[in-house]
Amino acid sequence: MAIARAGSLRRAAAALHIAQPTLSEQLRALEKEIGVELFSRSSSGVTLTEAGEAFLAQATVAVDAFERAVAAARCTGGTARLGVADGLADVAARLLSQLHTGRLRMAPMGTAEQVVSIADGALQAGLGYAPGSLPRGVGRMLIHRFPVRALLHREHHLAQHEALSLSDLAGEPLIMPESDAVAGARRFLEAFVRQRLHPRLGPSAAGHDLVVSMVKEGAGYALCVREGTTVPGTLVFVPIKEDVPPLDVVFLWNRQADVQELVSAARHLARSG
Repeated sequence: MAIARAGSLRRAAAALHIAQPTLSEQLRALEKEIGVELFSRSSSGVTLTEAGEAFLAQATVAVDAFERAVAAARCTGGTARLGVADGLADVAARLLSQLHTGRLRMAPMGTAEQVVSIADGALQAGLGYAPGSLPRGVGRMLIHRFPVRALLHREHHLAQHEALSLSDLAGEPLIMPESDAVAGARRFLEAFVRQRLHPRLGPSAAGHDLVVSMVKEGAGYALCVREGTTVPGTLVFVPIKEDVPPLDVVFLWNRQADVQELVSAARHLARSG
């Protein structure tokens, strides 16, 4: 199809970003396989033979059918896919409670992966943490902004303070998840650096649930767990005195996808807080 559009192997190879000898070899192999010559060659380029015109017409239909099959598979019979970043299961549950249809599948997925999957159509929407720039066609809605709090064991020597400074915390082991659920672990570290502090990094955890478990076991404190998240009664959230960038939870969606009910549910969630 590319050769027919370009009218020459050289121009078609350039359009396909492959070497001309490779394209020529592929064309010869195709002609050998079907047993007919598809193009007439000349010094000025190539033109379709009668057999080539017949083949091109059906090839175009086949390629269109394949693209429709891919789109249908991604839509999975009209069932939308919602990516959910680590630590946002409770937000996802509240979003689902606003829906009147069960045609939704949730997939655990980091925010960065959600953005890529939404842009290429493999995912219709997602719940994640505020990303940086977004590709055209991907919508973003702020669902909630959570101030950063330190999560500590109640028996920790800092747990009785009404508020803590970063200098109070700098010498304690900071536990962070390995996933992007930390929503910019770098920002936490930069908050210390702005105060000319060097935070002590503790053990990392595979996800938010494990972060909470490690804090419960006394392995350190955490900044990535949202206040309001259900945690054991032995743990406590303590405010931070300094201005640390908040944890922004966002709803992301493909503007071309039929997810209006999801968008409306997300708006309701954003308004209700």
